[in-house]
Amino acid sequence: MKKRILFFIADLGGGGAEKVLVNLVNNLDSEKYDITVRTIFGKGVNAKFLKPHIKYKPIFPFAPFHGYTQIQKLFSPKTLYKLFIKGEYDLEIAYMHHVPTRVIAGSTSLSPKFAWVHTQHVSPKIYKSKEELILCYQNFNGVAFVSDISRDSFPLDYGIKLSHAETVHNVVDSYEIKQKADEPIEYLDNSKINLCSVGRLSEEKGYDRLLKILGKLKKENFNNWHFYLLGAGNELLKLKEIVESNHLTENVTFLGFDANPHKHVKNMDLFVCSSFTEGYSTAVTESIIVGTPILTTDCSGMHEILGESGAGIIVENSDEALYCGLKNILSHTEAITVLRERAKERSTHFSTEILIQEFESFIGTLDA
Repeated sequence: MKKRILFFIADLGGGGAEKVLVNLVNNLDSEKYDITVRTIFGKGVNAKFLKPHIKYKPIFPFAPFHGYTQIQKLFSPKTLYKLFIKGEYDLEIAYMHHVPTRVIAGSTSLSPKFAWVHTQHVSPKIYKSKEELILCYQNFNGVAFVSDISRDSFPLDYGIKLSHAETVHNVVDSYEIKQKADEPIEYLDNSKINLCSVGRLSEEKGYDRLLKILGKLKKENFNNWHFYLLGAGNELLKLKEIVESNHLTENVTFLGFDANPHKHVKNMDLFVCSSFTEGYSTAVTESIIVGTPILTTDCSGMHEILGESGAGIIVENSDEALYCGLKNILSHTEAITVLRERAKERSTHFSTEILIQEFESFIGTLDA
């Protein structure tokens, strides 16, 4: 008999966690699992990539609206669970560390349930209090963390004693990524060092500081580069204003959201991650899979992704360190060739089969 698994997430928008969830459920054995993905909101760009056998059930047909996290605090987790979750499942998974976690924490089912933390620090804002946050997480049979740093720091941040905590890395479809990366692109100027980044255009990604640093480098006569940014989000207008004010219109291109970022990333010289915080970066992982080296700030998961491979450079998470790292690369562009070779070697580390085994091992522990 198939194991019935519920994955609950706010929506299937263009973020990394949403994409990883689609990768995970699509690669689970359909002969072993009956999978339901339930979302609070519809209209998510990643929903169309779910395989036909996955049951997709949005509660509301529209996209998330500003302020819904405050509205949901008017109700208890148990009330939200009764309103949002229908059906019986053998496993219930809150696949995001805010409202979905609060909802599944109120589960009245006797089946195992666990939460999934995708970042190093969980915001308490969607809970009524810090005490409620603690109680919610203690209601779970286990908590999966996407990086070792997140797993180790989370209990200390909130004084939570978890019944079971384990690192379960993000699932990537390495075969599909490499296949899509072979699609051609024609816009690059190969006389320049082509830099890129992929991600939601939101504050935590640090794109504002990255663009200001690039503006500073241009003023210092480092003009041998072009930066391409793939993604959508509420920071877009702000970022475009920074490009204008720093005279970067000829150096920066906004490519918007693309369901296939891999064809762009594969042809770049360097992927730049400027994030203030990450959980376990899907975009950085995918860059390594297609053989493009990394320059990244030191945030959760980066040491695990790169290991001792030499496939990238990790700098201190500060404006000055990011500036120095970029300046060094643009001053010694020959180093990129060595980094690229190391990235190609590291790409073999990310096997979809191994990552699925990690997940199955974790849910097997909970269900034992």
